[in-house]
Amino acid sequence: MAWALRQRLQGGKYTIEQKLGEGGFGVTYRAWDNNGQMIVIKTLNDNVQRRPDFAKFQQDFLNEALRLAKCSHPHIVKIYEVIQEGELWCMVMEYIDGEDLASRIENQGALTEAEALRYIQQVGEALTVVHNNGLLHRDVKPQNIMLRSGKLEAVLIDFGIARDFTPNLTQTHTQMVSDGFAPIEQYDKRSKRGAYTDVYALAATLYSLLTGEAPTIAPLRAINMSFLKPKEINSTISDRVNQAILKGILIYEHWWNGTAKVAINGNLDPKTNDVIIRELEVISGYWRLGENKGTLSSDGKQLFGRGKDKKGLYKWSFQRLD
Repeated sequence: MAWALRQRLQGGKYTIEQKLGEGGFGVTYRAWDNNGQMIVIKTLNDNVQRRPDFAKFQQDFLNEALRLAKCSHPHIVKIYEVIQEGELWCMVMEYIDGEDLASRIENQGALTEAEALRYIQQVGEALTVVHNNGLLHRDVKPQNIMLRSGKLEAVLIDFGIARDFTPNLTQTHTQMVSDGFAPIEQYDKRSKRGAYTDVYALAATLYSLLTGEAPTIAPLRAINMSFLKPKEINSTISDRVNQAILKGILIYEHWWNGTAKVAINGNLDPKTNDVIIRELEVISGYWRLGENKGTLSSDGKQLFGRGKDKKGLYKWSFQRLD
C-alpha cells in the first residue's frame, strides 16, 4: 500500500515527506534521511503489487536497480542504495532540485541552439554509459531530463521502463511509449531494439527543445503523415543542426516488424504470375498506401516483391486471409 506522510522506513533511517509521482509500474516519494538530506525513494506501485505475477516484477525491478546502480555518470540520477522495506524492493536516489526540460519549454519557450545542444550532449554522454552497461532507457524525453537549479546541467531520470538488450536480437518488450519521442519499433511488442532506439528519442527531444513541439508520432509518419522539419518551425535553427535532427529521427522511419492488414486489388499476368497491386485501405497496423509490382505464389496465397519510395528500396510480403 502507499506510504503515508511522515512514515518511517528502514528503522527510522528514512522519513517519507510526500508522493512525487506514479507511472505504469513505479511510484516515487520524496523523503529525508536521518542526516537531514533530501532523497527520493522509488518502488513498485499498488497496481503492480496486486498482480499475480508480482514476484516477477519484484525480481525485474531488483535486477534493473542493480544494473542501473553501475551507471555512474554526472548526468545520470545517482542511486545511493537498493533496500528492502517489508516485501518491497526500493531504490534510494538523489533528489534533484530544479525543473524538467518540458516545464522549462512550457514556461520560457524554445531554447537557444547553444543551450539545447549543451543539454543534448550531456544526455548523449549519459546514454553511452547506459548502453555500455547493456541497458536501454526507452523513455528519453524532455519530461525525463532534469535541470539542476542554478546550473547548466542536465540529468537523465526515470529509468522505470529501462530494459537490458542484446544488439540484433528480437526480444519481447513491454509496450510503454511516449508518443512523438518513441521510434516505430517501440510500438511493436516483439522487435529488435538497440542504442538507436534511444538515439531516435534523443533527436526527437532536441527537435522539441528547439521548436517547442513534439515530432509527429512514428506510426503516423510510417503511413506518410506530414512531418514538419524543425527549421520550418524555427528558422533560426542552423542547417547543420536541422540535418542532424533529421538524421536521428528519420533514419529508422522504415523500421517496422509488425503486421499490417491491407485491402488490395490488382492485375495478374497468368503466364508469369506477376501482378501489379494497388493498396486501397489500411485495415490495421501501419503501411504506406501505394502501387507495387510483385509475384503471386504458386498456391495463390502469398504476394511478395520489392517496393521503392523516396527513402529507398524495401521488401514486402502479403499473406492472403481467408
